[in-house]
Amino acid sequence: MWLLPISMLLTTALLAIPLSRYLAWIMNGEHKAPSFLKWFEGRLDTGNQNWKQYTVALLIFNLLLFTYSYVIMAIQPWMPLNELHRGMLAPTTMAHAAMSLSTNTDLQHGSGDVHFSNFTQIFVMIANFFFSGSIGFCALAAIIRALRFGPDKVGSFFLDMWRVMIYMFLPVGFVFSLICLQQESFAYLTPDAGASFGILRYRSFRSE
Repeated sequence: MWLLPISMLLTTALLAIPLSRYLAWIMNGEHKAPSFLKWFEGRLDTGNQNWKQYTVALLIFNLLLFTYSYVIMAIQPWMPLNELHRGMLAPTTMAHAAMSLSTNTDLQHGSGDVHFSNFTQIFVMIANFFFSGSIGFCALAAIIRALRFGPDKVGSFFLDMWRVMIYMFLPVGFVFSLICLQQESFAYLTPDAGASFGILRYRSFRSE
């Protein structure tokens, strides 16, 4: 009865130390990125920003993310990967979903698999899981820098976003995808592939 919660707490505590060190390593720019990734970093590096510039960049990015999410949900009926013919939701429902996803709160009035097509789930919901989580990490990094170095030296928002996405979230997502493959749990785009599991549809061959 207590094994699962205790093991989860212990695992989280044990992972917190190495992961926090790794995050500090990449956010401080101490890593040595491959040349092709370094090229992207150079294009995204706006130079050091003060807290006002960093906040404006973060808010503009969030606004663009919200607009993108809303538009894709609005044109969902005419987009591909919609074999179940999901229609357009009410404007207020789409706005609520877009706001919750872009702010990483995930407070929604609908079920992703019931109301959204595969295209919307992939290019809006999953994309937001990465982007909105990265925004939260960037905000935390900016606060820590402001406390350490002052409000005029909080880093570059777009460079921080790149580092969190490329060096943290994508590698973690890749590792978990390998775990899903090892467990023979695959995602399908066809509507009759298996039982609903939140995002897309999953079926384990072990049950066959």
